[in-house]
Amino acid sequence: MPGRGDNGRFRAARAMIALAAAVACLGGVALAATRSDRPHGKKKNHQAKQQAQRPPRPGFIEVPPATVVGGGYQFRFHVAPPPAPTGGSGRGGPARTPKRLRQFECRLDGGDWAGCSSPYVLPGLQAGEHTFAVRALSPRERSGPAAHYNWLQLEPKEFTIDPLFGSLEALMPGAPPQELPVRIGNPNPVPIEVTALTVSVGPDRPGCAADPNFAVVPSNLSATMALSIPAGGSTTLPSGAATAPTLELRELPVDQNACQGATLNLTFSGEARG
Repeated sequence: MPGRGDNGRFRAARAMIALAAAVACLGGVALAATRSDRPHGKKKNHQAKQQAQRPPRPGFIEVPPATVVGGGYQFRFHVAPPPAPTGGSGRGGPARTPKRLRQFECRLDGGDWAGCSSPYVLPGLQAGEHTFAVRALSPRERSGPAAHYNWLQLEPKEFTIDPLFGSLEALMPGAPPQELPVRIGNPNPVPIEVTALTVSVGPDRPGCAADPNFAVVPSNLSATMALSIPAGGSTTLPSGAATAPTLELRELPVDQNACQGATLNLTFSGEARG
């Protein structure tokens, strides 16, 4: 029976060898899986760190209207600071307050990026479509995504001033000033605000100079008390608290007979913003 015993030991040995091989193979697979996971995790962490180093996209606080006439417009923008941590620093010290980003680059109409700050006042621009872009910079001057804004610049048209008084009553020296009602028209496709309106007298008549014989008081319109006129519309003065210009003949201690029957040429002028 020794042959049978030998065969039994051989089979057992072969089974043990197969089991050992299986264990070795399993160990090899586990080792390979562990090695392949480590670099992948490092890559993800590196990408996340790089994204965290880039500043966020700025937000606009003030922009021009979508359609503008004239100048005087500006952009205001900022990057809100990240929320402050609620706990400590993790080392027993106080939590650090995140710093607000204050470095920006701006670009107008696809030009070169250049350092800028808020507010950014627009220069005089030609009529047409325009584009403004702004991006934030990290302390290491790494740029983040840009914020963009488009608008249409129109060539301003002069507003019209039409007198509504027909012919003036006879001016008498020392008489109360006469109001000069007018209609102001806005030919622009956007609203405007009239900030000044006055009138001048001329030309001089021999012996009756406009100054000092005639006194002119302009309208009380100003930058803080402007008269709004809708796009393509018109408004008359006086209107509410807004007054029209006035004209009077001063009473002077000189002979003013040359001013009798004089025909006056009145020229209106004013300023507006759009």
